[in-house]
Amino acid sequence: MKNYIKYLFLLLPVILLAACIEDYRLDATTPPDQAARFTFEASPENDNIINFTADQEFFLMKWDFGNGASATGKNVTGIYPSAGTYNVTLTIFDRGGSASTTLEVVIEQTDPTLLDRPIYNLLTGGVDALEGKTWVVDSARVGHFGVGPDPVQAGGYFPEWYQAQANEKVGSGMYTDRYTFYLNDFEFDWETNGFIYLNGAQGANFPGAFDPGVGDLSAPFVSPGGLTWNIVEEEGEFPVLSLTSPGFLGYYAGTNSFQIISIEENEMFVRLIDQANDGLAWYVRLIPAGFDSGEGNPDPDPDPDPDTGGDVAFTLQDLIGSGEKAWKLKPAAGAFGVGPNPGSDQFYPNGNDISGERPCLFNDLFIFREDGEFEYDAQGDIFGEFYMGLAEEQCQPASNLVGTSGEAWGPGVHTFSFTEGTATVNPKITVTGTGAFIALPKAFNGGEYTAGPPAANRSVTYDIIDYTNEEMTISIDITDNGGVFWTFVLIPEDI
Repeated sequence: MKNYIKYLFLLLPVILLAACIEDYRLDATTPPDQAARFTFEASPENDNIINFTADQEFFLMKWDFGNGASATGKNVTGIYPSAGTYNVTLTIFDRGGSASTTLEVVIEQTDPTLLDRPIYNLLTGGVDALEGKTWVVDSARVGHFGVGPDPVQAGGYFPEWYQAQANEKVGSGMYTDRYTFYLNDFEFDWETNGFIYLNGAQGANFPGAFDPGVGDLSAPFVSPGGLTWNIVEEEGEFPVLSLTSPGFLGYYAGTNSFQIISIEENEMFVRLIDQANDGLAWYVRLIPAGFDSGEGNPDPDPDPDPDTGGDVAFTLQDLIGSGEKAWKLKPAAGAFGVGPNPGSDQFYPNGNDISGERPCLFNDLFIFREDGEFEYDAQGDIFGEFYMGLAEEQCQPASNLVGTSGEAWGPGVHTFSFTEGTATVNPKITVTGTGAFIALPKAFNGGEYTAGPPAANRSVTYDIIDYTNEEMTISIDITDNGGVFWTFVLIPEDI
């Protein structure tokens, strides 16, 4: 039987709305309060999960669920594990100002099952953690903080453009903050220790902001207390962790909401969109306070990595065959990916087989000849991306590259050299030429292209980290410091 839900309209003017409000209107006049009207109903699966729907659609629509949580959009969902009365407010904005409507939502019964959720328990320590669970930025780990594109490119959800070195931001305030989450009443305790770290574009919002000498800005700041947290989970999307303002995790870029890319007992990896530049996504990696993520607690990886310590039995003859040999990506999971160490695809695609989604990648041929000639044969199509100067990111004719800034990444002939391995050093393949690459055009030693054209006559070196049953696994460090590796598994064309 559905719980009884009552509501009370507040702040509604007597005069009726004289004209229809157009979608995404940007009128110069203040919108009437009726424009912010909304309805709600309990979800079919649970009376304590409430679906809210605004009557109209505006440029910006902000919800306050009355339980410390918030959201934006026309259709949103609030979760109320505890019985009580909650004042839910929708505020809409246009050029002329804002308008609000508040409705009262009554939840008749507490539902303990809504509190016993895996993601809640991982975040807070669960119902038995009376002192909550405190998180800190994993400062000792390469890549604990960084930035990548939004929307994501082929690299997936990780900071492919920049990864901070271990303890790189000492003195910024990032490493001294403590974030404690309680399951009881969804409390969030934020200890700033006097100052915080923020994006340079946000400095005007924080009096006394200063240059800490490690990039961006720091500012004196003390948490006001009384903060709460909320997590919204939608099918097919990352969970979104929202903190009541002004709370944030690690780095302030204008938002109090964070996508949880992954969360485990001893690690949480979050993503936030830069509100001053929506083409940027920032990443922060956190661990429980007191937990050591170093050598004593290696980062978990879903699959065992190939042996990367040298002694790989691979020769020049294996590479070129009887004088010429063509290689292609193996159409299988793990054959194309990026992760925190050689052989890992943890960042992307994390164990998924993408050969069916991107067949144009898996028919490319990389041909090595005994005279040192290396040829890239695209077989007529490529997986094009924006950095190549193309209009779409998808499989498309290789001829689309002609006349673009990425034309040199198309089919072509270059040169290569081979370095024998030893008991401690892996064999290496180096391809040289403007646009020369194996498997992925944008990756080179120590970086990735964000735009064409490629560097003239650049050499790119790949480590051969495994060779088993004619499967050659190669890897390249795009940070040049052991932070992020692309790995590719190639097989002979005729297999």
